[in-house]
Amino acid sequence: MDSTIKNIIESQKTVQSINKQKDIEHKLHNNSTGFKSMLDEAMAKNNDKPVDKKLMDVCIEMESLFVYQMLKEMRKTVHKENDLLHGGMAQEIFEDMLYNEYALQMSKTAHFGLAKTLYEQLSQK
Repeated sequence: MDSTIKNIIESQKTVQSINKQKDIEHKLHNNSTGFKSMLDEAMAKNNDKPVDKKLMDVCIEMESLFVYQMLKEMRKTVHKENDLLHGGMAQEIFEDMLYNEYALQMSKTAHFGLAKTLYEQLSQK
């Protein structure tokens, strides 16, 4: 008798989980169509105005300067334990150039949002 009750309870749990899954799938489908239409509207609004390539490049450069300063301060927190392997002035110059390039690449690909915000503000004028 215990196994019969357990089987009934398990079958009810299974039916409930299937119903919940169907409900979730239905909500996702409804929300995805609504989201898709909102996304299409937003993209249509953005396509009205052409992008000023020069202004966007300058905004990305500004963001890269900000990221470079952030990386530079972060690099200061790393203590070099072994001064024997320290390359001196040449290593410091190379690291500065390397981190500058890292910052530029991060600004182009990571989309921190600062360049986009600057562009939106400056393109209004």
